[in-house]
Amino acid sequence: MEEGRAKRKCLRIPVYVDVRVDLKDGTVVKGKVINLSTEGICIETDDPIFAREEIRAEFLLPNTLNSVRLGGEVVWYRFDKNAAAKQERVHFSGVKFIDLGESYKSLIRYYTLKMLHDVEMVREQGIERVLHDVLNLPPREKDDALRILFEKGLITEERKKNLSRLSNPL
Repeated sequence: MEEGRAKRKCLRIPVYVDVRVDLKDGTVVKGKVINLSTEGICIETDDPIFAREEIRAEFLLPNTLNSVRLGGEVVWYRFDKNAAAKQERVHFSGVKFIDLGESYKSLIRYYTLKMLHDVEMVREQGIERVLHDVLNLPPREKDDALRILFEKGLITEERKKNLSRLSNPL
């Protein structure tokens, strides 16, 4: 999944919340959102949702009472043979938002930046991975994210200044 990380334009945060996915043919698939950003989600399901499938999804934003409803397109699909051997959910789909209202986008943006305060989560993700995502953020969000990481002691003042000077690579 590292190749996907290189293409990301925003900060992606791990989550594990229930999701309902409605397919165009009327099929309903239930699963879990396993990571979240303002551009998309990764979901794990018992049933496959293949690439190029247009979907409608709904889930509760973690630690809130805010339900997020969106339209999206599955941009990648993977089957996990290791999970199948353990009798776990085995289908993973990356969904790019194509119909996400600004109010939902703002909620997700706020949530992802707030999660940077969770030092353990950042360390589990790896600071270099998190910084890669942060550098792709719009300038204001990037500066907010770098400030949070500095305040939490995850980067030095010098590194924060150097990273702030970098223009967005995308």
